[in-house]
Amino acid sequence: MRTPESTPTDPDELVRFGRVVAVDHAVGKCVVEIDEGLRTGPIRWAAPRMGETRVWCPPAVGEQVLVLCPAGEIGAAIAVGGIACNAFPVPANGMADLIRFKDGAVLSYDPDSHTLAFSLPDGGKLQLTGDFEVNGSITATQDVEAAGVSLQTHRHGQVQAGAAQSGVPV
Repeated sequence: MRTPESTPTDPDELVRFGRVVAVDHAVGKCVVEIDEGLRTGPIRWAAPRMGETRVWCPPAVGEQVLVLCPAGEIGAAIAVGGIACNAFPVPANGMADLIRFKDGAVLSYDPDSHTLAFSLPDGGKLQLTGDFEVNGSITATQDVEAAGVSLQTHRHGQVQAGAAQSGVPV
């Protein structure tokens, strides 16, 4: 037997479409416009992981989301993003997993070719912190520098012409 407290809420009130209109990165909340003139207060958004491993991928203003309202309560709502729309169309059309950033940078992995690729816009750079080990070859189309020493332009002193070899680079 159902009581008024256990009566299910109208399904139309549980899940709704909306558009992000504000994002507060400091507190991890966003405001979503559900209908014209109807906005949530600041609500949390769902992330792929938020345990010992956490993924930070905040929604963008203009992004279409689902608003999940437990028991129909907008104040307890959670925004779930990732819905393609005119403002944010699908970023690719293939099987490779891909992350496209707003500046044009792309991180992708193609499991068929076993290729992990980074593509950075002009002026972009890849920074690694910590040790870096390569078990295989490295190919560069431009100069390589280590501790300010150029692979292409460094010179060795005290070298004789002919069959002599230089010492270790300094």
